[in-house]
Parts: sequence; structure tokens; C-alpha cells
Amino acid sequence: MSPNEHQEDYDEFEDWEPYAQLIEKQDYPSLVRYCEKRVEQRSDDLYAQYNLGHAYVLNGEYKKAIEFMSDHHRKHPWIGDYQYVILDALFALGKDEDDFNWVEKPVVLRLSENIRDACYEFLKPKRKPRSVADLYIEFVMKGYLLFTEEDLYSALATDQRFIVENPCDDQHFTEVSVVRKKGKNRIT
Repeated sequence: MSPNEHQEDYDEFEDWEPYAQLIEKQDYPSLVRYCEKRVEQRSDDLYAQYNLGHAYVLNGEYKKAIEFMSDHHRKHPWIGDYQYVILDALFALGKDEDDFNWVEKPVVLRLSENIRDACYEFLKPKRKPRSVADLYIEFVMKGYLLFTEEDLYSALATDQRFIVENPCDDQHFTEVSVVRKKGKNRIT
């Protein structure tokens, strides 16, 4: 391998840094320009395509994000990140997942009785309480989540089947278990 080839590999490895810095600064117009340049340089780079779609969403260019990602979704319908960029843009426009012609329709999970029931079934055999974050993570790989950890915390805190222990401002660390004996306080 020549030194130039090695440098090119190194540069590709470090490509995430400018992207991350622009997101941290919330400089979304610059992020879009950076990502557009990356796509021009590497039109076959799946990550560059995703990053540009995501940049459009962050910059409030929702229709542009959908237009750009549509072709890529059709070529690579199994890539969940592409689906999620489209979903982010659709929901930001006040639409839903049915307002797009999917090749492979993604699973969209809304906070519902089914989600609370799944939390109950997950916690029922456990002796130790689990954090709200642990419960939330159980759903991350199952689909696009239309609820936050805070939403999940609120739903479980009002459900009589659950005990919310040590509630705090950061629900990420609040622990939840199921009611095992009658008369036990739900929130301790």
C-alpha cells in the first residue's frame, strides 16, 4: 500500500469528525454543504447519503430530505437509517408513514397499551427493578419510536401495574418494577 492510499483510508476514517462538530455547533447550513460535498466525492458511499439526508432534516429541509432519500431507499430498501430519515421528515411535515410509497415499510412504534404490556411482560420475571432506559432500549431495535424515554416514564408512572422507584428529573435513571403485592406504593 502506498503512503497516499494509507492517507486516503485515514481521511475516510476521520470523516465523521467535521460532521460531528457541525452537529454539535448546530451549524446545519454548513453541515448540508459539507455533506453535499461528501456525496459528490463519494456517490457510492451509503453513509455519505444517509448523512446528507439527515443534514437536510436537521436544517429543516424536509421535502428535500424525502426527495433525496427516496431514490436511495428504492435502491437499498433494507437500510433502516434511510427509512428513518424519511420518517423524520414526514413527521416534521405533519404527515405519517402512510404518506410515502415504501419499497419496505418500516415498523413505527407508538406509545400504546401494547408497549406498556411489553414492559410488564419484560419486568414480570425480574426481581430487580430496571431503569426506564433499559425498557426503552428493548424497543429501539424493533422499529422507529414515536415516543421518548420521558414519555415511557410518564406512561408507566400512571399505570397501576408498575412501581416507579426513586423518581428523579432524569427519567433515564429512574427504576421501574412491577407490583407484586397488593397495597405496595407505586411511587417510592
